[in-house]
Amino acid sequence: MTEPVVFDHDSAALRGNPLGDPHRRRVEVHLPPGYDGVRRFPVVYWLPGYGAHPSLTNRALAFGGSVADRLGRAMADGRVPPALLVVVDGTTRYGGSQYIDSAACGRYAGHLAEIVAEVDRRFATRPEPAARAVAGKSSGGYGALVAGMTSDLFSAVLAFSPDAGFEHSYLPLVPAALDTVRAAGGVEALLARCDTGPHDVPFMVAMSIVAMGVCYADAPGTTPSDALPCDPVTGLFRDEVWQRWLRHDPVRMLPDHAGRLAGLGLLHLSVGERDDYGMHWGVRALHAALDGHGVPHAYLEHEGGHHGIEHVFTEGLAGLWRIWDGDRTEAGACAA
Repeated sequence: MTEPVVFDHDSAALRGNPLGDPHRRRVEVHLPPGYDGVRRFPVVYWLPGYGAHPSLTNRALAFGGSVADRLGRAMADGRVPPALLVVVDGTTRYGGSQYIDSAACGRYAGHLAEIVAEVDRRFATRPEPAARAVAGKSSGGYGALVAGMTSDLFSAVLAFSPDAGFEHSYLPLVPAALDTVRAAGGVEALLARCDTGPHDVPFMVAMSIVAMGVCYADAPGTTPSDALPCDPVTGLFRDEVWQRWLRHDPVRMLPDHAGRLAGLGLLHLSVGERDDYGMHWGVRALHAALDGHGVPHAYLEHEGGHHGIEHVFTEGLAGLWRIWDGDRTEAGACAA
């Protein structure tokens, strides 16, 4: 792909957010082959995972190129329908927002809706839900699922290794996170490492648990310590806090939102069968729950883990031809 178009957006939804995070956010837009500002294209909104830089231009590894490069090649050779790729910045002082409206974190679902409207205003898009997809990996995949459940902005949801089945994806991480908090000298001391480092794997896992608690808290001013599902000093479990987390679990949310998901043109789930954080069991549970509610969806388990799986994005996005098939002829003409 060519160099992305980048602009700053002043978000009304994030102005005055509880964490004091910036309301002015960078938006990265990758234009598809054949974009000339006249012909209108569909749009894929990409939600990066927890702690990830809000960009598709960074190389995840030395191999295979960036996600933008991979998807640009796939659009050029017709494997993926040509579309704008828009990267949404949902980072917070604790690393991520889950792209939801949170009383303790900020209105990040509202921010996503603003970006959709702004992209339609600035670019030659097809400004309708039928021509919009929302996609992401890990926490970004979670955000895509929740956007598909709770908004009418999108006709396609692609969730790669999403947070789901919280008993599988979060609870097993808690003891090690508590060990890291204890070794750091407490939650506040852990938070101080956001600036100083080291930002090693134990730190990132512990910070993700802290961040999830703040995202799922239901009151402004909830402290990171109080948002944890157990006391960080004694380990005593807080059932009422854990129940609050579970209310945000896609598996638990499904009964109230199955109808909206069933109305999507495409719902794609994929996960590695040896995910490093147990996401495969959470996504398996979501897959079974979707089947139980009669929600059509594509489901793929691949051989990978949680990292280095950028190659599966192309396969997932190729499914968009099913709902954007009218673009196939024009794409072929552009390639010719």
